[in-house]
Amino acid sequence: MGIRTNSASYDRFLPKWTKCRDAVGGEDEIKEKGETYLPRPSGMSDKDYEGYLGRAQFFNATGRTLDGLAGMLNRKPCIVKVPEGMEKYLDNVDGKGHSLSQFISAVCRDTLITGWGGVLVDMPQSDQSVSQADFEKNGMYAYMVHYRAEACTKYRWQNRGRFNSLKYVILSEPTEVDSVGMYNTQVKDYRRVLEIDENGDYRQTLYDDKLVPVFGVNPKWKQGNMKEIPFAFMSANTEPEEPLMKDLVNTNLSHFHKSADYENGLHWTGVPTPFERGWLPETKYDENGNEVAQEPMKLGGTQFLYFPPGTEQVGFLEFGGSGLSQLSSAMQNDEERMAILGARIIAQQKKGVEAAETAKIHNAAENSVLASFANNMSKIFSRLLRTYLEWTTGQDIPQEDVKVSINTDYDVSTMSPSELTALVALWQSGGIAKSDLFRNLKEGEILEADRDLDEMNAEIEEEQKSRTPAAGTETE
Repeated sequence: MGIRTNSASYDRFLPKWTKCRDAVGGEDEIKEKGETYLPRPSGMSDKDYEGYLGRAQFFNATGRTLDGLAGMLNRKPCIVKVPEGMEKYLDNVDGKGHSLSQFISAVCRDTLITGWGGVLVDMPQSDQSVSQADFEKNGMYAYMVHYRAEACTKYRWQNRGRFNSLKYVILSEPTEVDSVGMYNTQVKDYRRVLEIDENGDYRQTLYDDKLVPVFGVNPKWKQGNMKEIPFAFMSANTEPEEPLMKDLVNTNLSHFHKSADYENGLHWTGVPTPFERGWLPETKYDENGNEVAQEPMKLGGTQFLYFPPGTEQVGFLEFGGSGLSQLSSAMQNDEERMAILGARIIAQQKKGVEAAETAKIHNAAENSVLASFANNMSKIFSRLLRTYLEWTTGQDIPQEDVKVSINTDYDVSTMSPSELTALVALWQSGGIAKSDLFRNLKEGEILEADRDLDEMNAEIEEEQKSRTPAAGTETE
């Protein structure tokens, strides 16, 4: 049935998403997949491959880079603008106690891995006769649900004038259900279908693992049926794009392959092997007079090797080639390449002091990509938040009254004392307005990012009043 089939783009990108997630997961995730990420050399036995895999080291540049990128996005709190009195709805937007900022942070981090996924705005089912006031009193607000890229199995867009809108979205939803026996449960693959029905109304249907409908509903809002699916993909495009860290992941896995060969080489060549030339061990025969085959030659400090008579000599076999040094050099090249691709937090610091402007140019490409990502996510969450608030309150809210702004300032340097002095002097001389001074103080991290100019002016006036003596009061 069509509900179980996937979109062509889903099948094409799923292996890439899986690889990126495994790389972020680190060494345990990578090694658990065995030959998927570390092919077995020809002729290697199971036991030898087990050691080959176990000795390899996965240098998790991908996970560290993700931590760094997510940290940059959250370096300053996101700025949220909503109509007065609606701030209370931002404290628990997913029904699980997470604030809007926490929810956005988690979604952004996941989207950095795959570049895809979506968020659904939904509402608990209720009796339509219940008033909005009673609905709010019982805490029955709308809520947001994040679906990872792997859960968005199928979708279709439709053209509605100048705009594309979703015709349907099918979501994979693993659901824990009761099984035979007390306290036994099992997870089954349910499918949630969001669609615009034949009447042009939004309909949601949940199917169980046998595709039997569990429930179906045409959600109501503002005393009517919804005409659009309240779901947004976490991308500026209508189809998945290449994951942001795909190239970094591929280089990270190439580094892992070299590490396996390098560590394997160290294992076999690092310990000298004793040998004796000029004497052979005694040939042994079985009870039938047949020569017993000698055991295969082994390498390692606990094994003694013998060679045919010739020049008598006792010594140690030691590694003398350049193969391992070449592997080591190639691994270092991979690490530098990973630094260029985004993992600057693992690169060695340059000697000397880098000029501030040079550093900004040095990081311009990375910052522009991350800033573009942040701007796209800000637009998407602004739309989702407006839907969430309108559905929760039953009110029409102008588009300009709801805005989410995720941090795009990734320069960790703050304003220097000389810059601050010059800026204040410029304002005092009338060269810039107070609003310009205020904006620069926020950008220079002298003031908090969410500081409001009107609130600051009110606080200043209040402080000045407290310092001014009351009329008739004598001062010394």
